[in-house]
Amino acid sequence: MSVLVIDTDPGLDDAHALAMALVPAPRRPHVPVAAVCTVAGNVGIDTVTDNARWLLGAYGEDAATIPVYRGAAGPIAGPRSEAPDIHGADGLGELGRWSVTQTGEQGTPAALALIETARRHPGETTLVALGPLTNVALALRLEPRLPQLLDRVVVMGGAIHGRGNLTISAEFNTGADPAAADLVFAHFPGLVLLSWETTLDHAFAPAEFTAFFDGPSRAAATLRRVVANRFVTDPSYAQRSAYVRADPLAMAVALDPTVVTQASEHRVYAEYAPGSARHGATAVDWRDTLRDRPPVTLVERLDRDRLLELLHV
Repeated sequence: MSVLVIDTDPGLDDAHALAMALVPAPRRPHVPVAAVCTVAGNVGIDTVTDNARWLLGAYGEDAATIPVYRGAAGPIAGPRSEAPDIHGADGLGELGRWSVTQTGEQGTPAALALIETARRHPGETTLVALGPLTNVALALRLEPRLPQLLDRVVVMGGAIHGRGNLTISAEFNTGADPAAADLVFAHFPGLVLLSWETTLDHAFAPAEFTAFFDGPSRAAATLRRVVANRFVTDPSYAQRSAYVRADPLAMAVALDPTVVTQASEHRVYAEYAPGSARHGATAVDWRDTLRDRPPVTLVERLDRDRLLELLHV
């Protein structure tokens, strides 16, 4: 790959994932970021777009040059879902902001920006999707050749064993727009899926978690303040025995595919059934009985030592 497009809904763990992509480190591959696209998810589209612009500015002059494109304000079908109980009303844990030189917001919608980037870099663009898949689904409808134009697609989403975090069976990103998720799962050969259960299987001890942000960069300093604020505003968070990092794990897979030590390929479906307990659920054809879409690569195990290097900013 030669460029990266990040589709995101910042978001506390999105902030960490963005830093991994934007801040060079000796032990982490550095891939130029062509675009940051925002999508309504953890909080509304205005807030996540402002958060992306502010975070890039807080991360330094180089990060602040990355263009930000505003994306979808809600799912392509069905009710909206947000997570202010987890991320705060501002998406960053009610963080007291400080003045930074914010990157500008581009006038092109995110779905078009994704298409235009893939056309400029055919076969060389990796998309890492950290939020609901609304923008990706819209881009696919506008440009049906998008799966062939992209090199790789890495998605954080899905509860492949039915252990949801939005509902009893739905993971947040897939559950927030299951119609979009199913469209994406059906049309992108080789899509790599980092599920909620795989995230839970790769939790980090408190000392490991805080060590991710002990570097000298402006991004590390920003994330230290984000974490310190979260500890103050949510004492139960400070007392956890383990911390999960969903979006940073997906970013690790996007930046260094060799971090994946075990994976399997099966067709994946997202259920659209508003009002039902199954709305947003992820269904995996574990027995490989269906043939209506390409298999998805399901990440199962990751190299833990390599993760500790990749997640350090």
